[in-house]
Amino acid sequence: MHLSVVRVYERGRKLTERELRRAEGVVGDVRIQIVQKPDGRSVRQAICMSLTTGALPPLFEPQLVGISTLALGLEGYEEVKNADGIVYYRQGWWCRLR
Repeated sequence: MHLSVVRVYERGRKLTERELRRAEGVVGDVRIQIVQKPDGRSVRQAICMSLTTGALPPLFEPQLVGISTLALGLEGYEEVKNADGIVYYRQGWWCRLR
């Protein structure tokens, strides 16, 4: 099933409803799986398997926060690598049926 996935937060700041409605989502299949990190820990992650160029980073430890007939919401955190190392930001996905 193809979904349009929109990121709900930008570096931990929640987007406004207007920003969310105007945002173009990444179209793809959303899958939740358990993966093993390089340090040996097992974590849950959601991935959006997309055929478009705008791929989303994985959503770690996703939780279902809302569901309706045509959409669902997932929240977790995303990993961002910067000059200081790795930073974790709160992230959510608004997944709408295409």
